[in-house]
Amino acid sequence: MRCLISTIIRNRGIHVPQWTEQLIHLAKANPDVQFDLFLFENDSTDNTRQVLGLIQKRLEPYFPVLSFDLQDCGWPYFGSIKDEERVRYLATARNKTIDKANEIIGLENYDKVISIEPDVTYEAKKISELLYTDFDIVSGCSVLPEGLGVKDWIYDSWATRVNEYDSEYFGPHVSELPQFLPVASTFNCFCVYKATPFAEGIRFSDINPLTQSWDCDTTNICFAFSKYGYSNIAMSNIPVLHKL
Repeated sequence: MRCLISTIIRNRGIHVPQWTEQLIHLAKANPDVQFDLFLFENDSTDNTRQVLGLIQKRLEPYFPVLSFDLQDCGWPYFGSIKDEERVRYLATARNKTIDKANEIIGLENYDKVISIEPDVTYEAKKISELLYTDFDIVSGCSVLPEGLGVKDWIYDSWATRVNEYDSEYFGPHVSELPQFLPVASTFNCFCVYKATPFAEGIRFSDINPLTQSWDCDTTNICFAFSKYGYSNIAMSNIPVLHKL
């Protein structure tokens, strides 16, 4: 199996060392999988670029193809808010990693595309189960550190929709989740996609293909998959801890 790991990053220098070590644990936990790593960073004002420069050699033995694309785009910085301009930039950034991999390797050579956010923690062996499912899209279940936010509720509630016309997550509490919950869309900070739809030209977008209005970029990609017949989508109960 060959997997493309995609990460977009901005102002997350404090999290880069742990992101690095977890990627290495993921590679070590799956010795029969070839992982390529494509990262897009833009407009960081902290030490993100400096830290990325320091860890690149640490990653090289585990990722035969390693691409760090650092750009000054002049994009404004947003927090975790619902905003039309923000999702347009996020979709553009995610597509840059996909298009770069297509240019260098060719997306038809990949089995899976894995989006991993830079500011999360996960257990590499457990999350590896998601690489071997038959789902078209499958994710972990993102949660906040204990005591922050709403307890027993997922963090990525805007991107996770049980039904396609929901506006956010209205599913079971975290403690009540089955091993895999069928959903219309998911992301949850660690998300595994079949690569074939990307090879066929599907990309992230700020526009919801059902409503033709702006929506969460990681929701829209799920709806785009479904539109072209890739509708087997699920969120697992494997925890992904989002760090603030």
